[in-house]
Amino acid sequence: MKLTGQVAIVTGGGSGQGRATALLFAQEGAKVVVGDVNASGAEETARLINRQEGGQATAIRWMLPRRTRSAA
Repeated sequence: MKLTGQVAIVTGGGSGQGRATALLFAQEGAKVVVGDVNASGAEETARLINRQEGGQATAIRWMLPRRTRSAA
């Protein structure tokens, strides 16, 4: 899978499977937006991606509003 020129938005990218997904998308050439309720975890994932040759990522604190979370 080649994702060059694409943007991937990964929720839960601060750890675990979300982090693995963000790293894989970056390895495949995507620019990655890493979102997580844990801002420091998202920032660490973005740092890992940005250290890779040509990797581009940004981290955001991502949290659904209370009403949306309880409905899920």
